[in-house]
Amino acid sequence: MPNPGNNFKEAIIEALREWNLDGVKVYSEVYVGSRFVGKKRKLDLVISRGEKNLGIEAKTQQTSGTAYQKLPYAIDDALKSPIPTLIVFSGDFVEQDVKAQLVSSGIGIEVEWSPEKGFGFGLDILRQRIKIELGLDWLREQENRRVI
Repeated sequence: MPNPGNNFKEAIIEALREWNLDGVKVYSEVYVGSRFVGKKRKLDLVISRGEKNLGIEAKTQQTSGTAYQKLPYAIDDALKSPIPTLIVFSGDFVEQDVKAQLVSSGIGIEVEWSPEKGFGFGLDILRQRIKIELGLDWLREQENRRVI
């Protein structure tokens, strides 16, 4: 049976490949720090460029259930991480209050994604945030907006 969470992570990896970000390396399932309960923590992705690193937790909730209840704990884990970490989440079954908590934390980025249709909104925000965190020229794509 396909694993939506793994498929979501793989879709993010494919987007990173397509973006062809200069000097960026991507690692999967990397141990970084510990969880809020003290156990070793495995990040879904670590994106690296030079001395800068960015962790990504990829979370999707494609069906009803209680998995969304774990998302607020992901915030605690991400804040405890020794490297900057984003929680990239999707799914129609993520409760509105949890979405608000993730986004207002400053580390949650919502993207629209489904196994059947792929990505919708939000991927551009993720790309911009990755570029900013890794020190890439994120404004270059917006040169036509320059006024001075």
